[in-house]
Amino acid sequence: MDMVLNQPLSETEQDELADFLDSDLVPEDSMDICMLHGYLTAIAIGPVTLLPSEWLPRVWGDAGEPAFDSLEHAQRILDLVVRYYNEIVLTFMEAPEQFLPYLYEYEDKHGEEPTISAEEWCVGFSLGVHLRSKDWEPLIANKEFTLLLAPIATFSLEAAGNEIIEGPNSDEAREDLIALLPTAVQGIHAYWQTVREKRPPGLVPDSFRLGGSSKVRRNALCPCGSGKKYKKCCGAAVKM
Repeated sequence: MDMVLNQPLSETEQDELADFLDSDLVPEDSMDICMLHGYLTAIAIGPVTLLPSEWLPRVWGDAGEPAFDSLEHAQRILDLVVRYYNEIVLTFMEAPEQFLPYLYEYEDKHGEEPTISAEEWCVGFSLGVHLRSKDWEPLIANKEFTLLLAPIATFSLEAAGNEIIEGPNSDEAREDLIALLPTAVQGIHAYWQTVREKRPPGLVPDSFRLGGSSKVRRNALCPCGSGKKYKKCCGAAVKM
C-alpha cells in the first residue's frame, strides 16, 4: 500500500478538501466536508466493504461530476478523499474509543458559546447506510442495538427530530444527543465487527483500506466513480 495514502490529512489538507467541496467545481448538491465524514464513517464501520466505484459517485450528488482543473488536480482530490476514508478506518482499527464525528461549529454573533451542528454529519452517515440498507437490516431490527441509530436519525430525519430538538428544552436536548454520537458510532462499529470477522480472510478484512494510487490518464476510468472514461467525464471540463 502506498504509505502516503496511510497518512491522516493535515489541517491544511482537510481545509483544501473542504474548499474544493464548497467550490463551483462541484455540483450544487455535492457533500460538504462534514457530510462526507459521516458518509465515510458509515461505509468504514458497516457490514460490507464497498468499492470506491460504489460510494464515490454519491459524494458529488445527483447533478453530475466535478470539473477538475487538470489531471493532477483530479488525482489530488481523489487521494485526499481516499486518505480521509483510511484515516477513519485506522481510527477504528487502533483506537475506536477516540473516534469523534467531524461537526460544524458556528460562532455566535453575541460572543456566546458556539453552536454545534450535527445535521450534516448525520445526513452523510444515513446516506452511507442507505447504500446497502438491506445489509444494515439486522441492526435496525435488533431492539437493543437499533437505539444506537437514534441520535443519528434525530438529526438526519426531519420527522424524527422535530419533537426532540425543536421543543422547549431544545438546546439541552441537542447537546445531549450530540454528546451521544461518539458512543453510538462506537457501538455500531462493535456490532458489525463480529459480522466482518466471520467473512472469509482477505475478502473483507477488518483492516480494509484503500490503496494503490495511480495517475489518472485520459483513457482511464474517471476517479469520480461514474464508470466513464476520464476524457468523457470529468476530463471533458479539464483546462488543458
